[in-house]
Amino acid sequence: MNARRLALLAAPAPPAYALHVGLVIALALELLALTVGFDTQSLLRVPSVWALLVGWTPQILRLTTTAALVSFVLAGARQPDVIRSLPWTDASPLRVPALGLHAIALVLFAALSAVVLNARTPFLAHPALWTLAWSAVGVITIVAWGLALFSFSTWRSIARQAQPSIVGGVVAGIVIWASGFLSEALWLSLARYTFNVVAWTLRLFYSGIVSNPQTLTVGTSRFTAIITPQCSGYEGIGLVVAFLSVYLWCFRKELKFPGALVLLPLAGLTAWLVNALRIAALIALGTAGWKDIARGGFHSQAGWIAFNLIALAFVALTMRFRVFRNEAAAPTARAARDDRTTAYLAPFLAITATAMLTGAVSAGFDWLYPMRLVAAAAVLWTFRKTYRTLTWTWSWWPVAIGCVAFVIWLALVPASSTTNAAWPQALQSAPWYWAAAWLACRTAGYVMAAPLAEELAFRGFLTRRLVQADFDRLPLGMFTWASFVISSVLFGLFHGALWLPGTLAGMLFALALYRRGAFGDAVQAHATTNGLLALYAFATGHWWVWS
Repeated sequence: MNARRLALLAAPAPPAYALHVGLVIALALELLALTVGFDTQSLLRVPSVWALLVGWTPQILRLTTTAALVSFVLAGARQPDVIRSLPWTDASPLRVPALGLHAIALVLFAALSAVVLNARTPFLAHPALWTLAWSAVGVITIVAWGLALFSFSTWRSIARQAQPSIVGGVVAGIVIWASGFLSEALWLSLARYTFNVVAWTLRLFYSGIVSNPQTLTVGTSRFTAIITPQCSGYEGIGLVVAFLSVYLWCFRKELKFPGALVLLPLAGLTAWLVNALRIAALIALGTAGWKDIARGGFHSQAGWIAFNLIALAFVALTMRFRVFRNEAAAPTARAARDDRTTAYLAPFLAITATAMLTGAVSAGFDWLYPMRLVAAAAVLWTFRKTYRTLTWTWSWWPVAIGCVAFVIWLALVPASSTTNAAWPQALQSAPWYWAAAWLACRTAGYVMAAPLAEELAFRGFLTRRLVQADFDRLPLGMFTWASFVISSVLFGLFHGALWLPGTLAGMLFALALYRRGAFGDAVQAHATTNGLLALYAFATGHWWVWS
């Protein structure tokens, strides 16, 4: 990395970028509210080409969002000077009027959506007029928001300077968007292959198995399973390939190409085969009489255990075999960096691995949760000298950020969620002292261990590792748009179905770190959010907010 680019990346984050991030988050929340509040299903019954066009708007939104995100990441990675040169501190004279226009247009767009998307009588009478009006107001809403973010001249400069990244983002966005249709079209054939492998495996151990190719039902006379899209294996293939793609990119200087690329199809095939064996093992557990464990912990956790083992196994292949390694990489520097990497990632990996193992042998309620706390404490104690070099000063600012993240989490977590629904009954069935001890360990892990481990991994390690391999040479709190967005999205994906509030919370915790460059600020913000969520769950009994 040349000196000029390193200087650009290491420069402190401009103080006004938080306003722009706030505008982006506001637009994301508005789009979320509109997509949740309105549905295009009623338009399927309307025999009009205009209804068909409006019905395709969710696909257009997905395509546009994906292309914009990829373009932004490419621009941040390839042309950081373009991102840095943006007028973050200059107040646009059109900002306040543009925000006012955006608010008015948003309200009008919501009103028109209630008529158009619900296929009400006025729309049915004049579909062309209503569609054009609805589209025009939607365009005005987005344009007004864009002018509040940057001036027209700035947008034109971005389009001119970042044209290669925009073109690449559009192409990648189309490919990613189209792959969704491809996976939907191919999942049934993939499920049938999975069905055949599972049936063949069961025949090795059982006689007279149940096998229905029409419904994709397979099993024994005592326990059966249906191969659904989620069980067909394409999700595991995507996870493993995506993980290895990120790994290959981050360690591209230490690996040999194109030889290392052969790992991607091999990993995908391995993930699919292991998934089929997982289903066979699930049926075997149910047949043996452990139906609750088969339907509960094993069904939900075995896939994640397999994914992690496969990913780690292929990473180990790159370290073990010279055909994948670039021997020119400096071994001494690599060894020192590996020690720091272990210190930042080990607590998170210890908690995750323990959670998967205890979850796999649970039957709906993880009584072994205290083992996560013990594992995290052991690893944190082992690397305590490394953590002493981090900044741990107290500040009210991260507490305020944690409160904002708490409010956003409550607003976005669906009240109909069944997460942790088994907690009350399980705790009431146990002696009071066992229930109290479990809740105490759960609270300590949620408020102390989890924030420490996750912030070390995502904000301490990943935000810098995405910039350069020698991440420990970069200061904590160094801001780049690419690392900010990617690390926050990955943090959100770690929360599964709650990926959106998780992503927004990750962005806020990153802002806490960026403000002073103090790692303790990110931990304080995270701990504040988790602590408030725990208090809210205790006070209301709404255990589903407790992730």
